[in-house]
Amino acid sequence: MEESTNREKVLKKIRASLLSKTDNPYPKLSFESSVFEPIEEDLLVLFSSRAEEAGARFFMIDNELDFMEAIVKLGLHYKWKHIFCVEEGLGNLLTECQLPHSSDSDEIGKMEVAISSCECLIARTGSVVFSSKEQTRGIPSYTPFHIVLGKASHLCADIKDAMTWLRHKYTRLPGSLSIVTGTSSTADIDGRPVKGVHGPSNLYIFVIDDRQLYT
Repeated sequence: MEESTNREKVLKKIRASLLSKTDNPYPKLSFESSVFEPIEEDLLVLFSSRAEEAGARFFMIDNELDFMEAIVKLGLHYKWKHIFCVEEGLGNLLTECQLPHSSDSDEIGKMEVAISSCECLIARTGSVVFSSKEQTRGIPSYTPFHIVLGKASHLCADIKDAMTWLRHKYTRLPGSLSIVTGTSSTADIDGRPVKGVHGPSNLYIFVIDDRQLYT
């Protein structure tokens, strides 16, 4: 009974607080303005440095042909035999380059590398945004290598800008979004940094500099 009484007292105080209006004690505080300093340097340059600081490898390229040439070189270097790609466009490029690949999610456990595009890129943190709409959200969780193709025209300064970009792209936001920053790592095991525990230990990000097409 005492517990119920205490609960009622707390709820009564909450109701009273919600009903009574008080003046804002911080009238000069703006909840709309950014907490970060404005970015003055080139977004692509900032993204590349932040992505590499987080453990990813960044490459700026001119077009999709450069991307496929890089994939072929990486495949020969690492001797990849099992490539996973669910996107039709990228899959067609892999087929043209005679790179066998699979889109069967039941086979992802044996895949060595996953290749995907992304929704957009966040310059301040060097992050990549994936969504369930593009069927790329879950890809980074399974393979030791993840290769991402992005576009400079999809660069956003901050997470807030990325969300605005997505709302303009979709009338209704995808069911789920994920933001990946660098390679998978954790320090939960005896406080020692370990890579590749919850996802890929190798992240390659290729960005097509297509900004001149939109100027």
